[in-house]
Amino acid sequence: MRLRCRPPAPGLLVLLLAQALAAGAFAQTRNQSVTASIDTRLGYYDYFEGARAGPQGSEWIGEVTPTISLQSRTGRIIGSLDYGLTLRRRSAGEPASEAVNRLDTRFSIEAVAGHLFLDGQAAIAEQATSPFGQQSVAASGSANRNRAEVGTASFSPVLRGVIGGAITAEARLNVSALNARDTLVGDNMQTGGSLALSSLVPGTLFSWGLTAQGSETDYRIGRTTRTESATATLGWQADADLSLAVRGGAETQDVQERESQRTNTWGVGATWRPSPRTRLQFNVDERYFGRGYGAVAEYRLPRTSISFTSSRDTNSGTGGTVEPLTQLQQFMTLLATDIPDPVAREANVRELLATLGLDPTSVARPGFVISSVSVVQRHALNWAWAGQRLNFGAQAYRTATTAIDTGLSAVAREPLRQSGYSANAAYSLSPTSSLMAMGSRQMTKATSTQAANDLKSASLTWTEQFGRQASVSLSARYTVFNSATDPYREAALTAALLSRF
Repeated sequence: MRLRCRPPAPGLLVLLLAQALAAGAFAQTRNQSVTASIDTRLGYYDYFEGARAGPQGSEWIGEVTPTISLQSRTGRIIGSLDYGLTLRRRSAGEPASEAVNRLDTRFSIEAVAGHLFLDGQAAIAEQATSPFGQQSVAASGSANRNRAEVGTASFSPVLRGVIGGAITAEARLNVSALNARDTLVGDNMQTGGSLALSSLVPGTLFSWGLTAQGSETDYRIGRTTRTESATATLGWQADADLSLAVRGGAETQDVQERESQRTNTWGVGATWRPSPRTRLQFNVDERYFGRGYGAVAEYRLPRTSISFTSSRDTNSGTGGTVEPLTQLQQFMTLLATDIPDPVAREANVRELLATLGLDPTSVARPGFVISSVSVVQRHALNWAWAGQRLNFGAQAYRTATTAIDTGLSAVAREPLRQSGYSANAAYSLSPTSSLMAMGSRQMTKATSTQAANDLKSASLTWTEQFGRQASVSLSARYTVFNSATDPYREAALTAALLSRF
């Protein structure tokens, strides 16, 4: 099979080089794990042009995905790396052959004991270029001109120390970037830094903090914007379970006006932890874009985890607008009580997902890229339950994204509203086999110039495990995309063989 693959964008080559360097660093630790696997899939797809139209065509899609996973749990380097390269071949669709990267890595390196840390993370995944274009589920291998390979990366050196035995000091530099393959939409680079001073002794009645930070975001399509802020915080430990905080400061930015504007800021916050399994937290801040807030409510039982988050804040686009929620993140939340250590918990979750036949990087909530500073208001509800043989998870979300860059037209600054929900249930038929049902829906509301769309999908997957080295799965999926421009229906049958080494 001869592959006619497009060369990766330069930004993605930089990301892969950075991950190769991180992999070399992993080799220096003793407590580590290295695993490799090959996932081979063959799927048959039937396509229908509209919601009620007749058959449009069918095709076979074959995929081979070699994957390498690295984990370091102790020592100077803590983190994980998961990289896979999918080689895809279509019998009828275009492009006939392509190579798709997948990456998820996070690491923290203690370069100088107790003082200098190097934090970083990177990801490569397919995302929608526009929320109003054709949408498809993550598991679909069918061609979609509105879907692009998006790479994100961030790197942050952190210097920490103690001044006079009573003040904690932290200086941080930040560099982050987003690069979408074969398009300039959303491409940007953000640089900045911060300096923070705070009281050292924990558990005292009062605490204080001073923070100064600044950042610059350069868009390849769009203008460069800058923000700077200085904030003073006073905290009060009102009770063993309740802490309160007030903030005040100033913010300078050229996002809403081409000339820099200065705004006085203030805020309040509270955190209540009545038990190790319960957390209630909220923050309210008056900033240059208006009222910002963040609220979190979490409750965990031995087998159940439920959380609700609500926020309104700016997003510069370095991570997309609606950050994807992956299967890995969902199960990490579920097992937070049983396995407090995040590194050990991730190892257990990855093994569980492999047993269930789930891709840890598959998204339960999608994302899309933006090309300007925007205010994002989001609400999300997540629930997960784990039984002896049955595991269940459900998510629901609603977002509103409004661009606030003064250089954009009034039409481009219209609010973009999305909502959706998803659920999955996995049942262990035997110690080696399981059945997984999944369903999802994503709805994008219309604007004055763009039509609404609605993506619905349901799937059923059977998985049989052969020891710890191999598994086979059969999957059936049906997808309906309603749109005024390019609606379609898709029925897919897929067989997969996963071999681990």
